[in-house]
Amino acid sequence: MSVTSKKKRVGVLMSGGVDSSVAAALLLEEGYEVIGVTLQLWDYESAGRRPANERGCCDISQQMDARIICHELGIDHLVIDLREPFSNNVIKPYENAYLNGETPNPCIACNTHLKWNEVLKRAPVLGFDYIATGHYARITHDDISAPCLERGLDSTKDQSYALWQLPREALNKTLFPLGTWTKHDIRKKARELGLRTADKPDSQEVCFIHGRYDEHLRTTHAERVTEIGTGEIINQDGAVVGAHDGFYSFTIGQRRGLNISDGHGPYYVTELKPDSNRVVIGDKAALARSGLIATATNWVSFDPPSTPEPCTIKIRYNDPHGFPATLHPSTDDAQTVIFNEAAHGVSPGQSVVWYRGDAVWGGGIISRALRDWEVGKMIEKAAEDGR
Repeated sequence: MSVTSKKKRVGVLMSGGVDSSVAAALLLEEGYEVIGVTLQLWDYESAGRRPANERGCCDISQQMDARIICHELGIDHLVIDLREPFSNNVIKPYENAYLNGETPNPCIACNTHLKWNEVLKRAPVLGFDYIATGHYARITHDDISAPCLERGLDSTKDQSYALWQLPREALNKTLFPLGTWTKHDIRKKARELGLRTADKPDSQEVCFIHGRYDEHLRTTHAERVTEIGTGEIINQDGAVVGAHDGFYSFTIGQRRGLNISDGHGPYYVTELKPDSNRVVIGDKAALARSGLIATATNWVSFDPPSTPEPCTIKIRYNDPHGFPATLHPSTDDAQTVIFNEAAHGVSPGQSVVWYRGDAVWGGGIISRALRDWEVGKMIEKAAEDGR
């Protein structure tokens, strides 16, 4: 990163953690004019509850840490109240997804709708040339200066998966100072700078959930949860093998809490059927899927394929490398992805991100998983259409 003769002004989104603290410090060293920006997303006190383990990402103690860091760095600090859009764009969709039998990604929605959309809308008024965060990701430019979102160099901390929804045009207004750093070196840098956040634990909880998410749903959506009621657990043959207190308490691939003891386990949740209020279980082999359909797609770095093209995909954040697949052309918002080999734990509501090398090609929300026979039929039809 280089600064032109006009000093560029950057709003650094600061959560009160070590990553965003060092991001602000690094940009100062680069010569930018840095303003610390903390988002007020969730009011724990008025909600009457605190984050689990006091490690939410946006409570008052985190805001105070961000303010103190800004003071120590000699930069201004401001707080933007985004509680209403956070509720509308993150909390409510999260709750509805679980109650519809899906598994959501609230942090991805927060990144997209709050950290970029809402802040970038305010950037001209605040005089920001860029916004920056402490994400472990990179933005590069090709020969014609088109921006490209890429993985962070530290594969154990890479956060590009959580950024697939960013609008392509937003990349030219975004800086990721930590993209070429490792987490170990960031903490070392924080200690060298004497930052109070140097050894602060990372936030790991969904910030607006205290305890189990299903208990949260029973509190916030009591009437709907009562309507759903209890239901049946069935096996792959459709036989009833148990009962559950609500399908929304289960996720694809879950093993614990099934309470099935027929001597043939272990069993895993292979499918949720909200329409019939059923949870389907099976052995690990029954989790295998050969592809998926994704909707709400976004092409952050490159255009959609016009012919089938190979890629690497990730279907969960904590998969450091992903696995090979093929993207198939689509005429609508739905994107078909076929895996080279069967994969486990394909969960509707989760994000799928496709990569071209280290570059984030794009991504979408998993609408449904495809079984082997479905993929076979699609291949047969494609062959017939090509004759």
